[in-house]
Amino acid sequence: MIAKIPILTLLMLISCAAASLSAQEKLTLTLEQSVELALAQNPQLRIAEKELARARAGVGEAFSLLLPQLDGYANYQHNWEIQTSRIPNFIKPMLDPLAGVIPEIEQMPDYVDIAFGLENTLNFGALVRQPLFLGGAGLAGVQSAKAASRAAEHHLALETQSLVFRSASAFFTCITAKELVAVQEEALAEARANFEVVDKKYRVGSASGFDRMRAEVDVANLEPEVIAVRNTYQSALTVLRTVLGLDPGAAIEISGELVFTEDAFADLGLAELQQLALAQRPEMKALREQKTMARQGVAMARSEFLPKLYFQTDYSYLAMRNDLDFRSEDFSKGFYSSLNLQIPLFHGLRSTRQYQKARIDYKIMEDSEKQLRDRITAEVEIAYNTFREAKQKFLSAGKTVDLANEALRLANLMYEEGANTQLDVLSSRLALTRARMSYATSLFEYQVARYALRRATGQLTGVI
Repeated sequence: MIAKIPILTLLMLISCAAASLSAQEKLTLTLEQSVELALAQNPQLRIAEKELARARAGVGEAFSLLLPQLDGYANYQHNWEIQTSRIPNFIKPMLDPLAGVIPEIEQMPDYVDIAFGLENTLNFGALVRQPLFLGGAGLAGVQSAKAASRAAEHHLALETQSLVFRSASAFFTCITAKELVAVQEEALAEARANFEVVDKKYRVGSASGFDRMRAEVDVANLEPEVIAVRNTYQSALTVLRTVLGLDPGAAIEISGELVFTEDAFADLGLAELQQLALAQRPEMKALREQKTMARQGVAMARSEFLPKLYFQTDYSYLAMRNDLDFRSEDFSKGFYSSLNLQIPLFHGLRSTRQYQKARIDYKIMEDSEKQLRDRITAEVEIAYNTFREAKQKFLSAGKTVDLANEALRLANLMYEEGANTQLDVLSSRLALTRARMSYATSLFEYQVARYALRRATGQLTGVI
């Protein structure tokens, strides 16, 4: 099923976006708004929707081959020179008994030329043609068109799930980059505060010049790192803007934070997830429909060897004159019905080659199905292992941050009491910064792994 976006919410979101962009104000987006905006504006999704509409129209087109066909026609013909036919003179034998009385009878020709038709001919009418038996091609065509429509629906679902994953991943990237900026800025602020403490101690002679220089170098090292993570955040916003289909110059910012969310998929086993994926992945469903289309293609190719029966009725009027002054009394009516049986005998082996080709196409679909099953099984296993690994890394990173915070607190306390050196403080601060960055990164990986596992099993229909 494809996630449905509330129309009112979507219109309000787009209106808000348009108003903000026109006023050059920042558009603040949450995760839910980002996904909805992507689903509303992404051009690739619009293409998939149009392909679905085209496939549904193809079903009606296939049905039309089984329905009666009514055609009206009109034909005007002018004979610049009327053809003649030579026939025996039937009158001369009839008048032979009178030859003795009328001598001119002997001079009559044995053959005469007769012209059929007049200079102008006008013909119009209506023709009804109904196929009665097409060798199974008609029903096979309808079944194939329906399968193509269902395949297009699955393709749309695939594009939707891929877009949800891309937009969510881009949003989480922005959130993570924003968190890393905060971590580095806080580390820089702490380094500057530490430098001030060391500088004061240096001025009163309780700290060495080496400690002061070390604290100053720490500040200098962190400043370019802050610049780098800020650029990373801007780059992440650019990627998000592109995924959402926004104008390149649109000013956006994100609202939200990375939080740990328990996932019910963690309780499912690998085999269960793989079976779920094989049953629910849009690619698998689409391939099954393509396999149906290939099977119906074999049936349509087989129909080329079978006879075809048509019923036809024609109702028409015909008139001929040497001038163009046609009148109603000039027309004669014609009305007939017929059955037309077409028996294929030899078409240059074309039917045989088409049948062979259709059977090969079906076998290719069988091989493709096995290949896709293997690929999906492997993707689920990789996504499952990545998800479990990301969860364990996050839990471990959380403990590390707590320990690093306590270590820095003790290092600062001991340095103030002269029980350790400035190097111990700097090392503790660096360890805390790395731990906090690792924590943010592991939480990002966990959230992306959640979405990746849903997508791998064909269950990603919206924000989770």
